[in-house]
Amino acid sequence: MKRLLSLLALAVGLAGTAAVAQPSIYYLWKNKTSGAKMCEPQAPGPGWEKVGGPFSDENCSIPHPE
Repeated sequence: MKRLLSLLALAVGLAGTAAVAQPSIYYLWKNKTSGAKMCEPQAPGPGWEKVGGPFSDENCSIPHPE
């Protein structure tokens, strides 16, 4: 019975967080050394600079509405 209540509480908690979650905003990043480009919500690490965005999709093809 405790396990059932725990699972029910977990399901309710997860459903609540899913309802308020915001979609990610993506940016186009360029590696300063290699010139490689990557579409990510946050900087991939040191040596990357933001060159475009914000975008609504993970391919950096749909501009995010202002």
